[in-house]
Amino acid sequence: MRGRKAKANEVRVTVGYCRVSTREQAIDGGSLPAQENRLRALAEADGRPIRRIFVDAGYSAGSLKRPAIQEILTLVREGTVEAIYCSKLDRVVRSLADLLAVVKLLQKHDVALVSASEHIDTGTAAGRMMVSMLGVIGEFERERLPERIKDVTFDKRQRKQVYCGSAPFGYKRQGSALLEDAAEQKALAVMRSMHGDGASYRQIAAWLTDNDYPPKGSAWYAASVRAVLKSRMSVDSSNAKVA
Repeated sequence: MRGRKAKANEVRVTVGYCRVSTREQAIDGGSLPAQENRLRALAEADGRPIRRIFVDAGYSAGSLKRPAIQEILTLVREGTVEAIYCSKLDRVVRSLADLLAVVKLLQKHDVALVSASEHIDTGTAAGRMMVSMLGVIGEFERERLPERIKDVTFDKRQRKQVYCGSAPFGYKRQGSALLEDAAEQKALAVMRSMHGDGASYRQIAAWLTDNDYPPKGSAWYAASVRAVLKSRMSVDSSNAKVA
């Protein structure tokens, strides 16, 4: 055995580890017995009957600072554990750093980690490779999440399902939607017509002011008229969702 040498009369045992989060515990109080029954059946089939079940109830796997898993790791260091059975790897650990640290410790002390769901046994070289690959993939997915959210938001903006900022001239907010404002849409039509007939932006600004169309800013200027007419929203009558 690697790591601390076992005493001649020392018998190493197989243990099981079960965990539920606080939310799972509140929703399904039968989750722990279900995990235990599954582990015992699998271990019996493998010829490694479980001698003791360790339980962390109401704990997240985001950290290894859990009483039951710490007790197991202490027994591993003492050389009294042969194998650890769990229903899923994420019941034991979630972060890649913690996963690799646990696997390294178990390898040092010749302890197998067996996952029922992933069909992984780190007592084999193939099992150790697989658990490392799963950890890398899981970490990659967690790091990619903010990027995927950003990509989806950008795509929605491009398709005008999302509109960020204040409502442009010609539109108004209603709940979570950006809808056409009938009066301002009518003014937009006149603005486009005047511009098509050769009216200057300054002349159009004067018309809007004279006809009491409130600007989005402090007053109508040639620049603000130009911005409205050049905006894609000024000629788009479709609805758009707002963030």
